[in-house]
This record gives sequence, C-alpha cells and structure tokens, in this order.
Amino acid sequence: MKKAILVVGNPLRGDDGVAPYLGNLIEKEDFDWKVLYGEDTPESEFHAIREYAPDLVVVADAMTGMKVGSVEVIDISDDRDYMYTTHNLPMPILLSYLRGFCEAVLFLGLNVDIENILEINPELSKEAKETAVKALDKLREIDDIFDANKEKKEE
Repeated sequence: MKKAILVVGNPLRGDDGVAPYLGNLIEKEDFDWKVLYGEDTPESEFHAIREYAPDLVVVADAMTGMKVGSVEVIDISDDRDYMYTTHNLPMPILLSYLRGFCEAVLFLGLNVDIENILEINPELSKEAKETAVKALDKLREIDDIFDANKEKKEE
C-alpha cells in the first residue's frame, strides 16, 4: 500500500511548523511513507501527490481550539463554518480536492498553543515537539489499521 503525508505549516511561525517537524521525524525513522512538504501552499504539492498515486494521504497541520498537545484525526470535510486558515485554501476545500483523486484522505490535527504561532519565530516549543512525537505514534496506528484492512480485502 502506498502512503503519503502532506505536512502543512510555516516553519518560520513557531509552532505552526509542527507538521513539517513531524515530516522530518518520519524521514529520520525511515518510515514507509512519502513525505511532501506543503508549507504555506499545500496545493503546490498536488501534482506530486497525483503523480505518486498513493492509496492513502494524510494531511497534517497545526491546529488550535482543542487541548494543546493532543493529536486528532478529524473529519472536517463538511465543516462549512471553518474560516480561519494561514493557507491560500481552507483545509476543507483542500481535502475535498484530494478526495477527487485519492482513495482515502485523512486530516491529522496537531494541537498547539495559538500564542506560539502568531509571530515570526523559527523555533518550535517543547510542547510542539512532544506533539509531533505523539503524531508519529498516531501515524503508526493509522498505518496498522490500513495495512490490516488491505490484508482483509486481499483474502
């Protein structure tokens, strides 16, 4: 099964760079996922995703509004009230587009303190780094679930 993760966020905006940090952790672990760095314009990686043609795409991004340090797989595809974004496209629209050519698309929200993303700052907080490690564990869970489902389909 081909899997890709699109990490979104600006590494120069403090904890907004938590997902790109997660991408670096994935690459260091030699994890069986293709990492694509979307930074502030995740749509710029759509061509690479389409070309790679993964069975599963996880879009990871910093988010606020939930418990800081938590990592959540969230369905925001029908969230019409979602307005805040630091990116050119709101996340529900981005996910909807990806679903047009990818079999499975998940959103992985890495919850950070909003105070740590408001200014230019190339450093991640200790809490954001810990959140990225939790996200890597969540990605392993997702990996196991999708691999198990693929094996069932092949039987």
